[in-house]
Amino acid sequence: MKIEELEQKVKAKEDLKGADLEKAKLKGANLKKAELKEANLDRADLRGADLRDANLEKASLERANLIQAEFRGANLKKANLTEALMHKADFRDANLEQSVLEEAELDKADFQGAKLERADMTKAQATDCNFRDCDLDYVILERADLKESNFRDAQIRSAKLERADFRGANLRDADLRKTDLTRANFTGANLSGADLRGANFEFAIFKEVNGLTEEQIEEIKDQDGVVDEE
Repeated sequence: MKIEELEQKVKAKEDLKGADLEKAKLKGANLKKAELKEANLDRADLRGADLRDANLEKASLERANLIQAEFRGANLKKANLTEALMHKADFRDANLEQSVLEEAELDKADFQGAKLERADMTKAQATDCNFRDCDLDYVILERADLKESNFRDAQIRSAKLERADFRGANLRDADLRKTDLTRANFTGANLSGADLRGANFEFAIFKEVNGLTEEQIEEIKDQDGVVDEE
């Protein structure tokens, strides 16, 4: 389907549920409020496309090129974004609950206010991203690269962060209760005001960290976590 044809269908508010758009060339397309539930967009080129408020629930965007695409307010619940390229994409206030972003490349993407509850972001490359005010409860971020990312005021409760790299990240006032931080690296991170009650600190690294309380430091030590020596 050509880009002009698809834009006309979207403009006419046509329901494109289940549409086969695999490898479609849609760079810069205007797909605002498009109905693309369960659509196949695997390997599609959507660089700079406008998908604000679009419905992409259960859609497949595996290995799609979404660099600088606009997804603000979009519904991506249970969508497959495995290995997708999403550098500098805008997902503010989007719904990505239970979505799959395994090994996705998200550097500098903006997720402020987005819902990522129970999303699978295993091995995601997400450096310098904005996750401020996000709902990340039960998220899987095992072995994810999250260096220099902003998680201020985010909810990350009961999440799996084993071996995740949070070096230089901002976790000020984040809620990390009952989160698995086994072997995660927080070197140089800001944890001022963070709630770490019930977290698993086993072999996690907290060197040169800002904002830890004495009680948190003792708990980390008790679980064989690594902190600065006095």
